[in-house]
Amino acid sequence: MESAWIGLAGLLIGVLLGEYFHRNKRIEIYSQKVFDKRLSVHEELYKIFLESNEMVSEAMTNSTLNEVERKDLVGSVIHSLCAFTDKNRFYLNDCLIVQVVTAYMGAEDVLSYENELDAISVRSKVYESAKITKKMILEEAGVTEVFKHFSTISKSKPNSAVIRYFRRLRN
Repeated sequence: MESAWIGLAGLLIGVLLGEYFHRNKRIEIYSQKVFDKRLSVHEELYKIFLESNEMVSEAMTNSTLNEVERKDLVGSVIHSLCAFTDKNRFYLNDCLIVQVVTAYMGAEDVLSYENELDAISVRSKVYESAKITKKMILEEAGVTEVFKHFSTISKSKPNSAVIRYFRRLRN
């Protein structure tokens, strides 16, 4: 009788372990698919955001554009970013969405300031917001961690005067 209980316990443990490993394998397969899709969405968002940056810079520096043209240009940029984030909301973090769609707000008014210092201040805030947003996109995509991992594996330690200066600025 005792060997029957041992056999039954072994069978139950085997079934439970089999189910545990089966679920873990499913999660790994699912996670890889989600990661791949998230990466492609973040990659596309980064590309769109960089292209948008050029148009926003144009709106903040081209004095031949009138106020309506500047508002239309920046508005179209923000609208396209909103449309992309709405379409891909399933794969994007809510905080990232908020950052992306607000990063360029106020850029259309830069050339409207009569005081040059105010214009420079707002322009630098927009550029700083764009810089932060690009960094957030890379971090949310997981690319920053992957790059750190690759550097650890390859043990690369690039070093030059320019790189040391860049690292000081970055920190």
